Amino acid sequence: MAIVKVDISEYANSQPPKVRVWLSAVDKLMRDGNCRVTCSVVNNKKRTDGKFTYTSKRTKKSICIVNLGTSGNYISMRGNHFIHPNGKGNILDELPKDVFSFVIKGAGCELGNCLNLDYSVNQDNYCVHDNAEVFEYNGQKSHRCPHNGWRFELTETTNFEILSRWITLEVMW
Repeated sequence: MAIVKVDISEYANSQPPKVRVWLSAVDKLMRDGNCRVTCSVVNNKKRTDGKFTYTSKRTKKSICIVNLGTSGNYISMRGNHFIHPNGKGNILDELPKDVFSFVIKGAGCELGNCLNLDYSVNQDNYCVHDNAEVFEYNGQKSHRCPHNGWRFELTETTNFEILSRWITLEVMW
């Protein structure tokens, strides 16, 4: 993947209007929130994708990754604000039941399991991305691989309001 200077609008143009407008607003929100954006472009026989990574300049932590292209249109959300709470709000308190269930089950690694079923570090199949971040919410234990996040498809029916709120909390964290 090559790092290039590409604006997200170049890839968002092919999206449905609702997705395109939301991507533009979120890009502005994160840039105004002191985030750095990097773009990698994958262009080969199998796929053509733009991958936009938004990182907080203050914390150096990834906020989210937006992927637009032939391998799918999705946003991969991070959970820094609820994994390492700082008292400025928590999206878990606001999520609809179906989204909450998806988030609380955890986000593992595609390359190997970061954790055993009891949430201890899996030494036999060590994650190449380091140890997963374990968190507890209302008595339920969950985890996130430091490389992966929670992936939401970007379609006309996506709950953009809740994703925008999540991003706002990540930017403030």
